[in-house]
Amino acid sequence: MNLLVALPKGRLLNEVKDLFKKIDIEFDVNSRKLIIDSSEDWLKFAILRTWDIPKFVNYGSADIGIVGKDILFESKLENNFYELLNLKIGICRMSLAALDKKLSYQKKIKVASKYPEFTRKYFSSKSKDYDLLILKGAIEIAPVLGLSDCIVDLVQTGKTLEENGLNEIEKISDISSRFIVNKSSYKVKFEKINQIEKKLKEIL
Repeated sequence: MNLLVALPKGRLLNEVKDLFKKIDIEFDVNSRKLIIDSSEDWLKFAILRTWDIPKFVNYGSADIGIVGKDILFESKLENNFYELLNLKIGICRMSLAALDKKLSYQKKIKVASKYPEFTRKYFSSKSKDYDLLILKGAIEIAPVLGLSDCIVDLVQTGKTLEENGLNEIEKISDISSRFIVNKSSYKVKFEKINQIEKKLKEIL
């Protein structure tokens, strides 16, 4: 019985590859195939756009997915999957940043983000009035060009913020990659999924 694992494109892919190598599972991240074979004949991988991974797992097209907690938090799916492990890779943080070192709450705040759920949760906890502008590109430019007072975005080292004259005002949440499994797959293919889960737990 085959398993399909959905992996994220981009910088995290090599970290994921190294993680699986530690449990003696190898695959070629440079393959042009849509479905990639691995060193285990029952295990295959698909490299997908990060934001799509919860959808593929939720609807059972992939049995397993590796995806950031930021994406899971923003997902509005019916959550037909289990979040089994914190893989402790792709570590970063969701933060509030602005040109100034603190925000003035005397007026309605204009916030730019690609993470509306994090933004709503944060400002609701502060009981502050705000307007949300959802952007998909480089969020850091919004305050620089006067489009927003601040941003809510992922921060890894803080270097990009610094280079653009932004200050990290507050950390909203720690973020890392998670191991998620389709609920039906977990029942039907439990033996193989549990085998991977146990091996990953041993090295985390």
